[in-house]
Amino acid sequence: MRLQTLLQTPSMRHMRVIAGEDGLQREINNIGMIESPDIADYLKADQFLITNGYPFFNATADPLELIQAMHAADCAGLGFKDQRYVEHVPQAVIELADQLNFPIIITPADELISETMRKMLTIILKSQTDELSRIVAVNQTLADFLLKDPSHTTVLNKCSELIHHALFLMDSHFRVVSASQDLPMTRGALTDYLRNQTHVDYFNLHTRLTLTYQDQTLTITPLFSAYKENKAFVGIVNLDPGNSTDQMLTQVVLNTLSFVNSRVDMLNESAFRNQSGFYLNIMDGGISNELVNKTMKSQGIDPTTKFHCATLLVTTHHQTLLSNHLLEQVQQLTLWFIKEYQAPVIAFSLKQQLVLLINEEQNAQHFLTTLVDFIQPKIDKAARLIAGYSYSTLPLTELATIYNEAAEALALSKNSAQAVTIYRPKYVKELISLIPDNEAKSFVERVLGGLVGGVSANEQLNLLNTLYGYFYHHQNIAEVAGNLSIHRNTVIYRLKKIEKMLNLNLDDPEQTQTLEMAVLLWHNQQLQKVNVYIL
Repeated sequence: MRLQTLLQTPSMRHMRVIAGEDGLQREINNIGMIESPDIADYLKADQFLITNGYPFFNATADPLELIQAMHAADCAGLGFKDQRYVEHVPQAVIELADQLNFPIIITPADELISETMRKMLTIILKSQTDELSRIVAVNQTLADFLLKDPSHTTVLNKCSELIHHALFLMDSHFRVVSASQDLPMTRGALTDYLRNQTHVDYFNLHTRLTLTYQDQTLTITPLFSAYKENKAFVGIVNLDPGNSTDQMLTQVVLNTLSFVNSRVDMLNESAFRNQSGFYLNIMDGGISNELVNKTMKSQGIDPTTKFHCATLLVTTHHQTLLSNHLLEQVQQLTLWFIKEYQAPVIAFSLKQQLVLLINEEQNAQHFLTTLVDFIQPKIDKAARLIAGYSYSTLPLTELATIYNEAAEALALSKNSAQAVTIYRPKYVKELISLIPDNEAKSFVERVLGGLVGGVSANEQLNLLNTLYGYFYHHQNIAEVAGNLSIHRNTVIYRLKKIEKMLNLNLDDPEQTQTLEMAVLLWHNQQLQKVNVYIL
């Protein structure tokens, strides 16, 4: 209780303050007696000490040092018994007590010090008993209240009513999402102040913080959360840090709101799993396009909206299966990042991957690069976060297509120095390069082997280059002749010779198709050898 409150009780009103009156708001919870001034090492916070004044009259120690020591120990105050040695208290002691706001009080002359101490302790114990009873009652009231599954606002109003302070609840982004009805400022203005003017690193805020806004003291405390990346905060207006009852009641309120917040975490996790199931069903074709469009409309998404698809994966050198903790951490960090910047991105999980649907209006490369840069320093040093995303942007009814592109891009990221890779459509040269070398070599030898016998290596090369040019220029003999700097009749002669040596007809579509593939594979082999485009 406050020293001032104790002095206002009927049995204490005959005491009078002679110094440090501005310090009567000090807490008092214990009473002691001074028999000698050398007690500096035994002082305790919130302790009120009484003396008959003799130690100050006949002291070997400096009484000013005792006052300094009591103030430093945060003692409640000092009492002198009236009409004994109080007149011998040095004026310097009175002046120092006033300067330090350290109360000095005169106790009754007609009462034993032990009796004065007993009366004061009785009042203190009764106050503490009343405080404890109130705290128990508040705790029980809130516990019963939670059984009714109330809204955030209802809980905050009830808490405010019980502790006599306005409260507000913030999400993990320092946005005020709910408040008691007695909040003396608007939620929007308070959110703007907290997010844009305080420069508080709320992502890494794990301890109590005190701010001042519109002449109001705001005490902000993180709430316990199942996922530290998704912690919420509660703000209390004009909380008295020196009032023990306020502090204990506040802890009861924090416990209550932490429970409510944990329940919200579980509901959000359940909703995320349901959302993941919905998008997996779209990929598997288990939901009709009509139902997909209807669901999107109910979520406020235009069914014609096109998306990039991206996949995130955590890789390590040692573990094939990653810990659930690491996967949940990446998931929560990603969801936090999306909400922090209010990005037009939908997230769901697929096995050990996180899948993101990025609105085509969002720069996918920039978003993913920034996301990876944000998450990577916060996860295990042995882990590496990579991402791949689709080249195409398609409606969600085509989710399987853009997911496959993202999955292929992700596979490339595993062996790339870059953490983020975009899917590149495969062109003919790239597709050909994917054919195993031994199979390509066998196919070329089987189809083009007839050109080897009976001609020189130089003539063989001329025939193959002519044949490649023939297909490259869509069988336009004049263009082939021009690019090879030979007469068109020479081109015709070589083509006739090829038909004879390979025993085929270039006018036969099926034979031409096989021959063209063999020539493309041969040309790719030449590029691999000399890294020069031959035409």
